[in-house]
Amino acid sequence: MGMYGVGSAIGLGARFRRPDLTRSRATSLNPLGEVFVLLLIVVVIVGALSREPIISAVGALAFVVAIASRIWAALSLEEITVDRSTSVDHAFIGDEIEITFTVENNKPLPVPWLEINEYVPRGLLIEGHKAVEQAYLGGAEISASTSLGSYERVRVTRKVTALSRGMYRLGKTRLRSGDLFGLYPADATLDHTPWAIYVYPTIKPLPGFQLTAQRPIGDSLSRDHLWNDPSRPAGVREYRPGDPIKSIDWKTTARRGEMFVRQFDPSVSEHAVIFAEAVTTDVPWEGYRSDVLEATTTAAASIARHALDLGYKVGLVTNGISSSSASHAVVPPSSGPTQITTLLEALAMVHPIAVRSLDELARSRRGIVPPGSTLIHIGGIHHSKTMSYLLGLQRTGHHVVVLHTGRGEPPQYPEFEIRDGRGLFLEPNPSSGGPETEFKRPPSMSDNWDDIPVSASVTKGGR
Repeated sequence: MGMYGVGSAIGLGARFRRPDLTRSRATSLNPLGEVFVLLLIVVVIVGALSREPIISAVGALAFVVAIASRIWAALSLEEITVDRSTSVDHAFIGDEIEITFTVENNKPLPVPWLEINEYVPRGLLIEGHKAVEQAYLGGAEISASTSLGSYERVRVTRKVTALSRGMYRLGKTRLRSGDLFGLYPADATLDHTPWAIYVYPTIKPLPGFQLTAQRPIGDSLSRDHLWNDPSRPAGVREYRPGDPIKSIDWKTTARRGEMFVRQFDPSVSEHAVIFAEAVTTDVPWEGYRSDVLEATTTAAASIARHALDLGYKVGLVTNGISSSSASHAVVPPSSGPTQITTLLEALAMVHPIAVRSLDELARSRRGIVPPGSTLIHIGGIHHSKTMSYLLGLQRTGHHVVVLHTGRGEPPQYPEFEIRDGRGLFLEPNPSSGGPETEFKRPPSMSDNWDDIPVSASVTKGGR
């Protein structure tokens, strides 16, 4: 992943999860095992009737072994605990993730064999599987086998590779064990607390990245003394009653023999709110364009990362998140150390079905658009309600940038700064079929933010 790998992203340290597991088990009878027991009973009876003690003894011994095997199988999954952990639960496309099963036998009876199976959805490729087959089947199962002695703990590791962006919930863990001969297998399903692996959209470098706003990028000097910025020292002055103790300059006080306090330039933080449009077609029955959706999320993630690096407080509004994760649809602006993680998690969960429009989501959360913030609309479809909402905000002092990531030509909105991002973010999608496969990236584009074409109709904002 280069400079934008997992290790370099803010707040993306490896974290481990151990879901709470409860067992519900049942023993499934093998028909061959039942037939074997019936045959042993017949042997014992024949030996008794024929007065052959050897036959009766062998049959009785085998019968005892069969009964013991059945009891062994019934107890094989008793006092078995399974912990599941991952090397990371946040990754980028192409990253490798290790899933470790820690199995412990908390009883004196050994477990001769144990099979662990866990469903993994497509988008996460299991090591040793083919991507095409796993995608066609909608997923596959991680399979692992081991044996456990009395009071033994074993760790089994399997690897998966992140193939595409998304939030992937892994299925229930299924265990299978039994007796030494496999006559009486026992099955168990482990119900656990939900857990997921987030695969983030790609973050592309944006040389020359900048946003035209009413104030310079990052923190800017303010005419209104809202608060002092410790990063902008402006000299010292004599102490006045009421000055905070923490502002006293002790070195100057000791040198001059009088109390002095530090002064700072007042500042306010710039805000950027990204509006990521998940809808990729004009009407629902046309389906959706996966390349446009991925271009939108890639652009949103790239801009969010670079805006945070430049000192912006970045927020997000997106309409492609299900109701079960609605809290991620609107992310208030912030520049905290975990903000990039929150934004990337939200973008990982975006899918092409949207129930509400971006303007409705923004109106539903008070304070999501701070005064004077820069608003960046990213998408291939530009709904009239959303654009009217942004136009109203621009008239109140906000600066609006429209970054086009669709297949068609950029929209014509003379009031906004329109940028054509197809060359930088939109990739051809040959798997879509039909005439769409003829789409090519505009040849005149380059991978530099400064070179992204800006609509000539823009007369305000400095570009």
